[in-house]
Amino acid sequence: MEVPNDIQRRFQVVRLEEGDIGSKTDHFNELRRLVLAHEGMYPDIEKWFRDKVCPGVRSTERAAFIGYLDEKPVVSAVVKRGEKAKFCHLHIEQGLREAHLGEIFFSLMAHEVRDLAQRVYFTLPESVWDEKNEFFRSFNFSNLNKANIQYRLFDEELECDAPFDSVWNAVATKLPKICNLYAWGANSLASDLLMSIRPKYADQIFSGKKRYELRRKFSTKWLGHRINIYATGHSMQLMGQAMAHRIIKNTPKEIWKQCGADLGCNHTEFEQYTQNTEEIYAIELSEVTPFRVPVSRKDIAEIFNESLNPPQSYCAVKPRVGWGKAVSLASFLQETFKGQILTPLHKLFSPRQSMIAKGSVAANFQLRKLLS
Repeated sequence: MEVPNDIQRRFQVVRLEEGDIGSKTDHFNELRRLVLAHEGMYPDIEKWFRDKVCPGVRSTERAAFIGYLDEKPVVSAVVKRGEKAKFCHLHIEQGLREAHLGEIFFSLMAHEVRDLAQRVYFTLPESVWDEKNEFFRSFNFSNLNKANIQYRLFDEELECDAPFDSVWNAVATKLPKICNLYAWGANSLASDLLMSIRPKYADQIFSGKKRYELRRKFSTKWLGHRINIYATGHSMQLMGQAMAHRIIKNTPKEIWKQCGADLGCNHTEFEQYTQNTEEIYAIELSEVTPFRVPVSRKDIAEIFNESLNPPQSYCAVKPRVGWGKAVSLASFLQETFKGQILTPLHKLFSPRQSMIAKGSVAANFQLRKLLS
């Protein structure tokens, strides 16, 4: 696949769900097509996909991902959960194998099995190990033996395994670099907001009990923009996202009359917040999505070695700076994202260079703790 080097390309990862399998969605069909493209070397791969992958995704025993570049499917991946987890399948189109997508998908698959895995293994042809062993060793895979079952034709297959903690330590080291290469939600990140909300109100938003968020000062220019919700107080973490569906500006009396039942507070609390205010903003939230993995401000500051101060009310989020990095990492950890390759592709395809951020012991510990 030829990849031009004069533009920044849009990239999207989709994590397949049970409904994709049952309804045979486009994502399912593209995943199947990419997997079955290897049938010439793996004659039983169609049976494996039908009998193992499909029911596995339905039962959550397995997870499957498909990656798109400018809407063209270019990556497929399948991982099996369990105490001994398996990276079952990873295919990356030829022209993108130096764009660090292998690191992204190994990181996603490791994150997917983090709650159960004691060890992680995969099988691969001996020729692939000879060519790419530097990549596998960068994830601390070095224990190599002949595989008990030979799935592939014409090439001896090896089994490589490592303790999960060792693999995850490598993932923690790579994540800051990955976030510098890609910006998730890059199409709208410059228009994002970070909004500070008390933990009890944030919980009510994600439980559906609170539809409106109040602000003494706001602007209707943020209508239709994405809001990243930061829980203050003891939480101190990014909790999820929502859209500013409607912005109502009116007197406190009218706001209470229109929205009081969905504000998540009683009338006394409302009066305390709106006292000495002639007008107030009520922001109606839609597309409320809690993060699968809330991201702690302290942990992000440790990982990126950068101080993060939450706004008193709200602020704009800038890509690749401060909270923009935190939002990128939070989006990545949700295992389904849209993004943009930030590093020019001609640099990605230049002669081999070491781009793996070493990180600190403290940063690695913080990230492991965050996702443990």
